[in-house]
Amino acid sequence: MSESKPAITLYTVTTPNGRKVSVFLEDLKAAYGLQYDTYKIDFSKNEQKEPWFIKINPNGRIPAIIDRSRGGPDGFNVL
Repeated sequence: MSESKPAITLYTVTTPNGRKVSVFLEDLKAAYGLQYDTYKIDFSKNEQKEPWFIKINPNGRIPAIIDRSRGGPDGFNVL
């Protein structure tokens, strides 16, 4: 039996704001079993300004989340 992909993907870097959301999601995982994927943005390649990421967060900032379990926009800025 194959596991389905988690509905939530966090796009982040280990900056203070990125860590805040990571810690929050880990707390939800511990308390409620929330499953999510993490994609580490590469600042050295300016990945947060790439067209694919701008579609997720038009501000080009991290952290950002895609929640496929809900209707609505493809992604949003968290902080």
